Amino acid sequence: MRVAATCVLLALLVAAVPLFSLDARAGDPPRLEMTVEAGVGDRFIFDPVRIVVPSVPIVLNITLVHNGTSAQGLHTFTIRDDAGALRIDITVNNPGDRATVEFTVTSPTQITYGGETFTAQASGNGMKFVCLPHEQLNMVGDIVVGGVSAPMAQNTGIVIRAYWIGLIGLGAMLAWIVITYFLIKTSSRHFKDAREHVRRGLT
Repeated sequence: MRVAATCVLLALLVAAVPLFSLDARAGDPPRLEMTVEAGVGDRFIFDPVRIVVPSVPIVLNITLVHNGTSAQGLHTFTIRDDAGALRIDITVNNPGDRATVEFTVTSPTQITYGGETFTAQASGNGMKFVCLPHEQLNMVGDIVVGGVSAPMAQNTGIVIRAYWIGLIGLGAMLAWIVITYFLIKTSSRHFKDAREHVRRGLT
């Protein structure tokens, strides 16, 4: 009986480990990796021109690829704040060159980069990014938040509920093991004989 109870307890503890792991990861925002082509042939455009993130907060990893002609010169992926100051700026100089930047989109209007959160320059639909040398040629794109804002809080709630349900289930199972143990023990013939011996003052 003790061996069975120990096995059940160990199995329950092993089953509870993923709940703790999920809770520990609940604070980490999801990641989205995107490749953005700067220049397509002889056209001064971004592809895609619109980056849609499903929710916020989200870590956005952008790889900028120079896919234009050498005659176009360099391209940049640049985001300004609402005061016009450059906050994010990466450059690809020649066709085939790549550059990567990673930042967190914390709301439909704000970005965290380098430990600082700022309100991004707005486009008509979201947050604006540009190619600095070719902005006047309308080489402009935007980052748009789609879906329901801030779903991580909802996911955290689901994880926390699962965590507490797991703990309650574990406690109930342990209580049931203890109750079952004593029920079996008190209904045992050996236990009754021992009680009779004690009542009679026998050893």
